[in-house]
Amino acid sequence: MPRKISLKPQPTGLWHIVGGGFDNILQHSHDLEYDGEWEAACEARLEGVEQILNALDEEEQYTLDWNDRESRAAMELLYLSATDHLSIGEVETAATLWEQLVELDEEDRTEAMTMLAFCYVALEDWECLEAAMFDVSTKSPEYHLLTLWETFRRTGGIEQNALHELRTRHREWWAEFSAEEHPADEKYLAECQSDRPSQTTQARQLWFATATLWAQDKDFLKKVK
Repeated sequence: MPRKISLKPQPTGLWHIVGGGFDNILQHSHDLEYDGEWEAACEARLEGVEQILNALDEEEQYTLDWNDRESRAAMELLYLSATDHLSIGEVETAATLWEQLVELDEEDRTEAMTMLAFCYVALEDWECLEAAMFDVSTKSPEYHLLTLWETFRRTGGIEQNALHELRTRHREWWAEFSAEEHPADEKYLAECQSDRPSQTTQARQLWFATATLWAQDKDFLKKVK
């Protein structure tokens, strides 16, 4: 039986999600993924997300409280389910979920805007991309990857300064996106559970999250190499 979910306003002006058990759903999905049951993990996250979206009143504007355990878990489920959709090439659905997340978390603690930027390049929505890039740190590897990909999609060329930055300042990301193989071995899966995964693991996480994009744009990766 579906859980009864409600949103409760707080004196701070923020909102709490009550009754969803989203923290348990999130942990269950992690356990499934660690056991190699990726499809089941995706399904668990999707079911949770559907409950979240059904509980939102379209006429109300919510900002969820990141410090509330259930509300935070709900936002993390939205982020991960969007990643799941992107991983199977459902770019528009992924973008919709990340856009919803950004509305619920104005401070963008999950950095959903960065992933939205990848979606906007894939969709060639240059106006939305321009707005999103203001929220992507210019010091991040994702910023340089996005700059490289946008330039390639629009001109067929490579932005040399961005490539230099990626190769010299973000070597783990350049190595990952230049590699022939991207193993999801036990060490990688264990690090994914860590609060502080290595840069190599973070780079691989981004690779897996965006892999379907590169499968359709192999010439871009050749340029990056």
